[in-house]
Order: sequence, then structure tokens, then C-alpha cells
Amino acid sequence: MRVKDWMTPNPLTLTEQDKVKTAVVHVLRNRIRHVPIVRDGKIVGIVTDRDLKRALPSVVAGTTPDEYQSFMDNTTLNEIMTQDPIVISPDADILEAVRIFVEHKFGALPVVENGQLVAIISQTDALRAFLKVLEDLGDK
Repeated sequence: MRVKDWMTPNPLTLTEQDKVKTAVVHVLRNRIRHVPIVRDGKIVGIVTDRDLKRALPSVVAGTTPDEYQSFMDNTTLNEIMTQDPIVISPDADILEAVRIFVEHKFGALPVVENGQLVAIISQTDALRAFLKVLEDLGDK
């Protein structure tokens, strides 16, 4: 089984200069947890829903609503993203993706071909592959 058989092609992306507010809206509206950050089609980073939660100032801890809004409107993704993320090839074995998920505790990997972002593969995609294997075994 190859990554290309289970990946999600043409993922929604943002740029380094997009604001945190844009990412929050993007994640919520599209019900996703991982956003590849690209420059000229090349992956330069990734922002996760956890990154966003960690970066957001807490009103409970004393951040004023104005300070919170200023952070949302003025902080770029370049400031909070994971730079140069680990990537995988569409021709890689799905087992390699699963190993990376387990070893690094990642929820998703950008899929890169010829230096360009072409897809994303998530733990859920890998679980779908595993489910298929189990179903095939059950049919025997």
C-alpha cells in the first residue's frame, strides 16, 4: 500500500504571512486539524489546531479582549508554525507514514513530489488503510 492510495490531494493551504485569525477560521470552517504552509507551492511549515490553541492568549489569564483581537489580527503564521516539517513521498509505503506518526506523535504529514506539496496524509487516512487490511483479512 502506498501513501498515494490514501492521501488527501490538494489540501487547503495558507501562507507564512496569513494571520492567526485566518488560520482559526480556516480550521473551524473546514473542520480540519492540519494546515500546510506554502511558499510558491513548496511546503515551508505546518500549523495544527494545537499550535493555534497554544499560541492564543488567554482571556482567563488576564489578556484583555483588545489584546486578544490584536494578536489574532496581527500575528502571522510564520511566528507560530512548525518550520521545515517532515514530509513524505506519495510513493512511500503507508507503513513509513505510520512509523513517522508513531515515532513523532504527528497527526498528519505533508506529501511532497518533485519539491511541491501535492497532498496531506493524516492518521485517519492511515486508519482507513488499516481498516481495509482488516476487512480483507476477514473476507478470507
